[in-house]
Amino acid sequence: MPPKDLQQLLSQVNTYLHNKYIWDASRDDSIPRLFLAHMSLVGWSLLISILIAFPIALLIIRFTRIYLPAISVAGLLYTVPSIVMFSLLVPITGLTETTAIIPLVLYSQIVLIRNFVAALRAVDPVLQDVGRGLGMSEIQLLVRVTLPLALPVIIAGLRVATVSTIALATIAPLVSYNDLGSLIFKGFQPYYPAQLVVAAFLITAIALVADALLLGVQRLLSRGRTVAVAQ
Repeated sequence: MPPKDLQQLLSQVNTYLHNKYIWDASRDDSIPRLFLAHMSLVGWSLLISILIAFPIALLIIRFTRIYLPAISVAGLLYTVPSIVMFSLLVPITGLTETTAIIPLVLYSQIVLIRNFVAALRAVDPVLQDVGRGLGMSEIQLLVRVTLPLALPVIIAGLRVATVSTIALATIAPLVSYNDLGSLIFKGFQPYYPAQLVVAAFLITAIALVADALLLGVQRLLSRGRTVAVAQ
């Protein structure tokens, strides 16, 4: 980009950021409201993803033969374009937040299931045998032994899923759910590069901050251990 064009773009970005209307939280299309909507969509999607992926991982640990079918289905779902997902879901769930959440949940499964299974398999069986020897039930063993030891690797997988979900959530405006992705879509109609730059910066910044926070949690939990997944 020539210096003149870059200078002009920076000037437009500065003007855009000083527009009081984009910061007015009483407006539905303001950055604060779009940010909260974006984080709500990401939060619910990740919560539901975990509630689905973790039981599947537990089943895989117990019945190892279902690993390949489960991963194959999750991988197949990941390859389905979001536009196709929306076209299938809209007649059923309508133009709602649910229609935006379902693809995000499905896209996260391939990452979460793989990492949850890896985390649970990485726990030393000897420690589990010790727990059983102390009279722990399977649930007590899971809560008191397996989960605490597997948590660093679980967080590693959650980092990947979180960053990808934050990015993928920008497609939600296609089903009339307004989040930070709305700034991108509206930035093309009409073409307004300053808004596109600000939207890209905000989404990237959110992803980096979320990843850094989870990395901090992972390192805190990994003290004295080795975590080799999704570093």
